[in-house]
This record gives sequence, C-alpha cells and structure tokens, in this order.
Amino acid sequence: MPSKIIINHSENCRERSGKIRYIIIHCSKFTPEKQIEILNEYKLSTHYIISQNGEITENCPPERVAYHSGESKWLQSEEKSLNEYSIGIELEAHNLGQIAEDYSRKQLMALNRLLKKLSKEYHIRPENILGHSDIAPTRKIDPGCGFPWYKFYKKGYGIWPNMKQKHPSDNEEELLRIIGYDTENLVAARYAFCRHFFAEEVFYNADLQELLDNPYPKDFAPHRQAEYMLRLRATAQAYQIARQKKYWYMAE
Repeated sequence: MPSKIIINHSENCRERSGKIRYIIIHCSKFTPEKQIEILNEYKLSTHYIISQNGEITENCPPERVAYHSGESKWLQSEEKSLNEYSIGIELEAHNLGQIAEDYSRKQLMALNRLLKKLSKEYHIRPENILGHSDIAPTRKIDPGCGFPWYKFYKKGYGIWPNMKQKHPSDNEEELLRIIGYDTENLVAARYAFCRHFFAEEVFYNADLQELLDNPYPKDFAPHRQAEYMLRLRATAQAYQIARQKKYWYMAE
C-alpha cells in the first residue's frame, strides 16, 4: 500500500451491521475531487477513489456503510442493495472504462495493492470481487469492458473461466443465475456478462451520456452465439468450483 492515503471522509455513510462479503469496482469519468463533489451533492459516498496517477482517496472507512451500489442484487440476494455487505472502489476512467487505455498502469498497481489489503483484512473471497454492472445490470456500465478482469484474476482477485471445464446445463438463464446475475431482465444480464467475460461482443459508444442513459442494447443478442454459450457454461462452472474452495487465511 502507498505510505499515505488521502482522507476525505463523507458524512453520507452509516454504521455497518452486516458482514463485508463483496468488493464492488466502479468507474467515473471525473477526477477524484469532482467525484467527491458530485457524491456530496447527491448524498452518496464510496469507500475509495483511485486517480489516474494512482493516488488513493478514502471517502468512507470500510467499517462504515457507504452509499455506492444503489439498487443491486447478486446470487438472488433478498436485500434491495448490497451496500451493507460491500466495499466500493471508484476508478477515474475518462472514457468510462470502454477501452483498456482508460486505466493507467499506476492506477491498476494501486488497485492491486488496495485489493490485497482489503481482501486479507476483511476475508473477501475472490469470486466476490465484482463490477457495478454485474450487480446492477439494468442501470450500470462500470467498470466497463476495458477493465482488465483477467489480469486481476491472475493476481487472485475475481473469477475467470477455464474453457476446459464447462457446466453441463445449456439453459442460458440458469447459467447466469448460477454465476450470480439477476435475470429478471435477461437481456441486461446477458450484456453485463459480456461486459465482464466476453468484451468482444460489447459495443463502443462515443456519446458517454447516451451510454449512461442506455446501459445495454434492448435487443442485444451475441453475434457469436455458440462461443457465448461455451463461455457462459465455463464461467458458471468456474463460479461453482470457486465457491466450494476453502482458504486457510479466511474466516469461513
């Protein structure tokens, strides 16, 4: 971790009563200073913001609940929001994470150090490190298909499919639910999956406001349907295997 984290605590947080289980990755096109201004304006908050140059700002201490995930769901959770059970990390990404170049090397190095610290301190399982679009597929696009999920998986954070191991089901909705997606809106869940695991299927949109207003194409269907289903089956299997693992350094 860097020797110094910038402290800029928000009043928009509350005591936490639930166990922290998730880390949610977000992104914003604004600088940390502007992000904090906007969060305060709307009485929202996050736990950490990482700038393009790798500076980390703590907006809310992890032991308190920040208002970062909004209406969200994962693994058929009954709560209306995952705020109570998660830590939110915002990344500065001028193009909203649509391309890999949106994330700088210094920024990703800082994120890696922060994930290492938080995962160890709060016993966060690798499969519980998610994107905002994973838990809110109808509303959110971040951290975008440019976020390097595979690289972080190789470091021990998140899940990535092993294409040699596939779930036996070929039911798309069932597979998405096994991974954790809310499939009430199947098209939104499908597109969120592609943002995370099949970026080649995701459309680039230069109009960022239009992208925010329309997080997914309402008629989206993968062009490479067969490859999509194979990747979906492999990802479902990867999550099932991951959830069965025990870690000596984690409190189960």
